[in-house]
Amino acid sequence: MTLVRGNGKSASDYDKSEIETIHGLTKKRPGDTRSWFQKDRDKLIHSSAFRRLQGKTQVFGWSSSDFFRTRLTHSIEAAQIAKGIAQDHGVANLDLVEFACLAHDIGHPPFGHAGEHELQKLMKDHGGFEGNAQNLRILNRIEIKFEEKPGLDLTRASVDSILKYPKRYSDAIQDDPSHLKFYYNDDDELVQWARKGAPDDPDAHSIECEIMNWSDDVAYSTHDLEDGIKSGFISYGKIDSVEDKVKKTLDARNEWDNKIWEDVKNIIKELSISDGLSHTRKAKRTERIAKLISEFITTTKIQQRRDYKKYASRYRFTLEKNPRMKKKCEMLKQLVWKMILSDEHVTTLERKGQLIVRDLFKELTNANFDNNIGLLPKDFREKITTNDEDYDRVVCDYIAGMTDNYAIRLYSRMMESDIHSVFEIL
Repeated sequence: MTLVRGNGKSASDYDKSEIETIHGLTKKRPGDTRSWFQKDRDKLIHSSAFRRLQGKTQVFGWSSSDFFRTRLTHSIEAAQIAKGIAQDHGVANLDLVEFACLAHDIGHPPFGHAGEHELQKLMKDHGGFEGNAQNLRILNRIEIKFEEKPGLDLTRASVDSILKYPKRYSDAIQDDPSHLKFYYNDDDELVQWARKGAPDDPDAHSIECEIMNWSDDVAYSTHDLEDGIKSGFISYGKIDSVEDKVKKTLDARNEWDNKIWEDVKNIIKELSISDGLSHTRKAKRTERIAKLISEFITTTKIQQRRDYKKYASRYRFTLEKNPRMKKKCEMLKQLVWKMILSDEHVTTLERKGQLIVRDLFKELTNANFDNNIGLLPKDFREKITTNDEDYDRVVCDYIAGMTDNYAIRLYSRMMESDIHSVFEIL
């Protein structure tokens, strides 16, 4: 299909049902010329969950340099990549793909993957925990925009754009307990509503969701690589030390390719520049990363579903990734993961993050403490007393919404003897 450079589909190109909101509460004020998808994006940007992304770990933790990426900067960069893909192909709405990318990480807890894994273990018998599942819960149950109902009252297409894993927790834990990707059972009605007009295939996603997912992978494999190079965790001289680990992981998926590995090594070699002036090295590194991102964007293609007339308009097209570029992206992701997270400095910080999440959860749910609810902020107490929500789930929501530094300060106040922490404002 020929590329169509432009602004992508307008909101009017979508089926009427795709711009319906969850509760029908969102209204357009006089003089407001924004589309429904622009309103969804703006509601997200003004939410507290979005602002907290600036204080959540991407790869480098809370003690790292201010120049490393956070969940917020990662989300903004993924959105920029996604809009480039949407502009190239002209079959997706730019505001909708931007919303999907800006929203895709808001459910992730403090301390990155370490915090997520810890909450997964703690919530295993209480409905589970998963970052993408938490996205839906935040957007529909936790954030406040209207008096009548919780949530942001998003359009159907917006909710569907972040539904990477349309499988219930109870089904996922039976199918593959070692690789849990799901939505919470309590959100089943929301998911069924959001998936109206979708093919009867859990692997089918809207074109905006597919673009978001690929852009997330591209941003992770390039920008976190750049951070790794700048920090010294990744260098050409160290790459041979992780080859066997990367190969073992990708062999299990039948994704290893010796030629692509040589390409990856050359990329690391080009980025590991040590000669010349500082600004020259930075410029060359930035240009090489930009070129790599461009390759990931421009090698994608759009395919129209043969039976697209049976489905909602957001399912008319699918995004095809170049197989070679897809393997290269995954290889870079694995290299970043293996080289950075195997370093003892990062590993010890990860361990500290896990301990903080675990101890906070156990202390807040301590069966021997009569006034646990008094440890929670007022709005979380109200969820339990007025909405009769599960206590462990509310505690999980509280911890998952924390920034890294907030969790550290609360931990210090509750667990440590420093008198100053007791009177510090959280």
